Amino acid sequence: MGLLKGILNSKLVERVKRKSVLITGIHIKLKRLSSSASEDYRTVKILNTFGFNKVLDVGANTGQFAESLIDFGFKGEVLSFEPTSQAYDQLVKRASKYKNWKVAEKCAIGNMNGNIDINVSKDTVFNSIKNISSDYSFYNTDSAIIASENVPIYTLDSLQNKYFTKDENVFLKIDTQGFEKEVLDGATEILGFVKGVKIEIPLQPIYDEVFWDITDMLNFFKEKGFTCVSLSEVAVNNETGIVHEIDGIFINQELLETTKKAKK
Repeated sequence: MGLLKGILNSKLVERVKRKSVLITGIHIKLKRLSSSASEDYRTVKILNTFGFNKVLDVGANTGQFAESLIDFGFKGEVLSFEPTSQAYDQLVKRASKYKNWKVAEKCAIGNMNGNIDINVSKDTVFNSIKNISSDYSFYNTDSAIIASENVPIYTLDSLQNKYFTKDENVFLKIDTQGFEKEVLDGATEILGFVKGVKIEIPLQPIYDEVFWDITDMLNFFKEKGFTCVSLSEVAVNNETGIVHEIDGIFINQELLETTKKAKK
């Protein structure tokens, strides 16, 4: 067994695998399920480690993130927010199969209460209040804008008590396609009791007028008393190798220290 493992991990075999990938264009990587192998599984491990019992899924699209949490064993409640009609209808249908997954009214989340226009792309995962850059839409034609929809928009602060309370151990997930800063601007009150955040962070933004970069976001969360515990890439340009966006998970520093002590 040791000899076989040595052969499989040898430099020669590794070079053969790399050559075959270049020739075939197919890269298959089998790994034992672990926190390092799967970002979704790692997220659930973090949720369970810190005792979160409610996830606010802001920018749910059709429910990919929420369903992954449930599939990997999250037993708390997931509350999803989605503003666009096509994605919302699919989200409601998907969530109806689960007792611990609820869907809020159809609305965007941001830094104001009122109504706002949102761009709808060919692939709805790119739907955004921001305009997608022409460079990115040229590279990825599914991201091109094909329509616009006027939707209600609310701040998270204004939705307190309607959908969540301070008594719940709330984890906030934000994936709003370049609109993340605006969501945080409308959540200044709830960040006083929310103890965990998963957020999309721009490195090379794919949307116009995104002025926050990774340094700004890290500094923001540090000032709010959060520590980064996970980073992973989510949007990569396959032509250039450039990573456009990453996901970051931030945990309240006091909760992090308390949990560490309790597990010793």
